[in-house]
Amino acid sequence: MQIISLVPEGAPSSLYRSFVPMQALALQGHRVHVEERNDVGSDPTPLLGSDAVQFFRLCHQPARRLARQLQAAGVAVVWDNDFDASSAPADHPVGVATRGMAGQRWQSDQQAMMRLADLVTVPTEELAERYLAAGARDVEIVENLLPPTFTRPRTLPERGLTVGWAAMQEHAWDFEQLGLREVFARLLEQHLHVRLLGIGLDMEIASSRYEHVPWTAYDSLPGLLARCDIALAPLADVPFNRTRSNVKLKEYAAVGVPWLASPVGDYAWMGEEQGGELVADGDWRSALQTLVLSEEKRQRLSVAGRRWAAGEVVLDHVEDLEQMFGHATELARS
Repeated sequence: MQIISLVPEGAPSSLYRSFVPMQALALQGHRVHVEERNDVGSDPTPLLGSDAVQFFRLCHQPARRLARQLQAAGVAVVWDNDFDASSAPADHPVGVATRGMAGQRWQSDQQAMMRLADLVTVPTEELAERYLAAGARDVEIVENLLPPTFTRPRTLPERGLTVGWAAMQEHAWDFEQLGLREVFARLLEQHLHVRLLGIGLDMEIASSRYEHVPWTAYDSLPGLLARCDIALAPLADVPFNRTRSNVKLKEYAAVGVPWLASPVGDYAWMGEEQGGELVADGDWRSALQTLVLSEEKRQRLSVAGRRWAAGEVVLDHVEDLEQMFGHATELARS
């Protein structure tokens, strides 16, 4: 097949939703091309010879005009989205960004594109159910998967024990909602050998044993995670977070770092077999205390996680991607 993926500029999630799966399809002999651009209103002629065009998040009027031109030429239109911005709390960074007329227009654009597309793809069952209820013609779940290069690098052991959290800055909202500042402060007070590492997200902890490292490139993430002995994935239990994918826990597990996560969204079914434990909102202090004190448990979870994550690499699921795009082309032709 010939597949083209159009992604907006500066969207980190496009790595999971476009670049990683497209690379896997290319390795199987398909002709793929990824374009990172917001302006899709130019000449559509180069796209008309393809079998399918994936639009990641793009839904504004020029994108919909292009989608109709493609459909008129028999090209399948696949619209992919990975979160439900309409359900973000008003004080959440996403909620703030989608307030007012601009936010209403964006939500209207998403509804229109969702109904226009031959196929809608999402990373979670919760989001699939929401789009089907909202009028999408056909929805398939395409999980976020790991590239084959996401493995634990060889690193020198660090002194003490490091607790880390890899997240975008928007998760500062979850940090405050769950009251984790006090939890982390007490952890550092009680265990002088423990260090805290913020990867991407700056938790602004006032301690000499807290370090913030900007997350500048995905290729650097395995090395940063390898510095951790315990990794965290806290989420406040709100409708917006219930649509998030579980790829963060796949990344933690792939480098052998035991994790603690909130039982929210696609985290809710995971546990020791996937390399970690779920933590209720009020139990973060005790869960951290237990895992910090038990090297045996950390080692056991590390082994289990790496075993599970080995099956979450995109190359092991490329047939699912082929079937999904094949299904989209059949829908377009019919």
